[in-house]
Amino acid sequence: MKGFSWLISKYILGAVLPYFIFSWLLLSVVLFVQQVSRFSDIFFNLNVPNNLIWQLALAIVPNVIAFTCPMAVLIGVIIGLSKLQGDSELTAIRAAGVGNFQLTLPIVLLGIVLSNFAFFINLEGVPFAARVVRGIALRSALYKLESPIEPGVFNTEINGFTIYVKDGDLENGIWKDIFIHQDDQKNKQVRLITSKKGKIDANDTTSELVLEDAFVNTITNNNQKKLITENLGEIRLAIKTKRNEIAEKISQAETTPEELGLNELAEFAKTKEGRERTEAEVLWQRRILLSVTPLIFALLGAGLVLRYNRSGRGFGIFLALVSLVAYYLISLLGEQLARTNFISVFGAALLPLGTSSAVIFWLFLSDRFFLRSSSGGWARNLKLKWPIELNKMSRRSYYIDHTSGILDFDIVLNLLKYFILTLTFLTSIYLIFTVFELWKFAGTIPNGVFLLAKYLFFLLPFIYIQLAPSAVMITVLATYVIKSRRNEIVTWTASGQSIYRLLIPCFILMGVLGLINWEIQERIAPGTNQIQDSLRTIIRNRGVLNQKSGKFWVSNGQRIYSFEASDESLNNLTKVKNLVIYQFSENSKRLGIVYKSPEAIWREGVILFEGGGEKTVYGGGETQTVSLENGELETPKNPFTRLLEKPSHLNANDTKEQIENRDSELEKRNFEVALQKKYTTLVLPFVIALFTAPFALSLNRKGKVGTIGYAVGLWLLFLGITNAFEQMGLNGLISPVIAVWCPVLFFAAFGILLLTRVKT
Repeated sequence: MKGFSWLISKYILGAVLPYFIFSWLLLSVVLFVQQVSRFSDIFFNLNVPNNLIWQLALAIVPNVIAFTCPMAVLIGVIIGLSKLQGDSELTAIRAAGVGNFQLTLPIVLLGIVLSNFAFFINLEGVPFAARVVRGIALRSALYKLESPIEPGVFNTEINGFTIYVKDGDLENGIWKDIFIHQDDQKNKQVRLITSKKGKIDANDTTSELVLEDAFVNTITNNNQKKLITENLGEIRLAIKTKRNEIAEKISQAETTPEELGLNELAEFAKTKEGRERTEAEVLWQRRILLSVTPLIFALLGAGLVLRYNRSGRGFGIFLALVSLVAYYLISLLGEQLARTNFISVFGAALLPLGTSSAVIFWLFLSDRFFLRSSSGGWARNLKLKWPIELNKMSRRSYYIDHTSGILDFDIVLNLLKYFILTLTFLTSIYLIFTVFELWKFAGTIPNGVFLLAKYLFFLLPFIYIQLAPSAVMITVLATYVIKSRRNEIVTWTASGQSIYRLLIPCFILMGVLGLINWEIQERIAPGTNQIQDSLRTIIRNRGVLNQKSGKFWVSNGQRIYSFEASDESLNNLTKVKNLVIYQFSENSKRLGIVYKSPEAIWREGVILFEGGGEKTVYGGGETQTVSLENGELETPKNPFTRLLEKPSHLNANDTKEQIENRDSELEKRNFEVALQKKYTTLVLPFVIALFTAPFALSLNRKGKVGTIGYAVGLWLLFLGITNAFEQMGLNGLISPVIAVWCPVLFFAAFGILLLTRVKT
């Protein structure tokens, strides 16, 4: 064939684009979920309007797709060209007289188009999104102040007051069973105000809390510890909020470097000195680097595949993953060298560009790629040695005796192989994105690299639990679609075996995987999540750990508990310090007893006052104070679990305990949804395999693009329905049990329906 053929160029693009689109969607959704977790306080806040939540979700997208676009190019090119090479189509094309130049040209054009797209996103989309995200964060805080009181939650953000309401009418703004704590340091008094009913009148700068039938218990903190109880009827308390301050921040906020375009960022860097200038210049060159990376990865992927014959295809894909990780590590190394003034910022940008250009030049223009020959010889030697060892095991005879054939073992091996490969790849992308996000903090503190490495290590269980369902779906799809395309399914059915028999090893393996995931979630993840959250705080605060400070408040029956976290609270959720317990009369109006202890611990249904302290009894106009040395107070439920707020820090039993100890309906819903999601971990791999495996078998007659499209559609449908029902459960529209289990049961039923329609 002489001259240039557009037909071949279109064919090559057609082979690459489906895998590129699938990879881009997959990686973008994974990183989008990771970013959403950073703003969970906004996404799950009932006081924030839905339009702000949608704006925040859209604002996250530009930064995610700008980062995942280059990776998707590399994956799409590698898989697409490897497929052509494995089917001997590249061999046929070359035999027709087409050289590497024409084979590479459409890939280069794709890289140029995507680099222009990435440049536009980094030029306009990323800065605009950063401005939107910050504005939404401030406005969400403003909306929260519109209704500063929430039933069942102690509000400590109002200056001078801690306010708690047990119940209320959210629509009409009427609150019931109100408790207010005011610590008047100036007059050395503590006021405890109780009321059966109240409401809030708000304006721009202040809010008035109007109470009906209010009782005020005033404790004078002197040697006499005098208590004055007054029935004041209706009272109004002026509450100063930060509404005006936040509104001023919205209108007068300074623009951060992340919110500037390339030209503005360059001008900003010129006005700064020292570390601020370096950080601005690093940010500028990072955006440029991410913009040209799609073209670099397109050339790199094409070069890796075209240098290998059919037997070296797997090794080329492995090199692609290594190249991906190496490229971003070299980029981070360059940034760090620039921050330490070892090289210039421009030199830091040239480091990954120069290295990748040298590798691409080597791949296309060198006569021999030395890794190919050496590794190929090693692989051939390995193939000669291993069959001898495997024959000694009589693997075929063994499995024929215990199953209906060797295919069971083959299916399990393929499932495990694709699951490990998929999980490894997704985890690598997740870690790379996390490193890019935190490097600007870790790179400027002593032992920052060690802290970051430690954080990533303890982050792995969390990543695994998050990514395992997606990895299972991709694994099952890949295994059965590939076997269908290779006519292995036809051979199996032609031998007289039912197609259902082919699915049994998959279902058994997924059941085992569900048990493994449950054990990781219950025994490993709670502890590692506490550690990784603590390490992340240290890194983002540039080496300073912000201990849990301030008071924690808990309501339990007629008692109000106030305490602070002790040094052991991270590992011991039963020990606190500076404990104060206010015990009211049965009508919850008059204060009866106050317990105080510098240290206390809850154990087996009682609170032990280890640090001594005192008990003050008020009644009949008299005050009695006794020592609490080695004393105890019967308390069936542990009130100190408030120290642990995140469901990811809890196993299923601890989550149930949190539900029992919470008065807030919103908090109960959050923990109930989290608890049901923990339960689904056991069955989720099996359910995913139940609808994915027959779906994959039904795609055997679809075209390549159709197969990818259907697979992407099914995967996005599963994620979309699951997240939509979860949000309805969190918002109280449906019960948490229905919200979590309805999508699981729906897709299980869908899988059973597909099974009944599979040709056996």
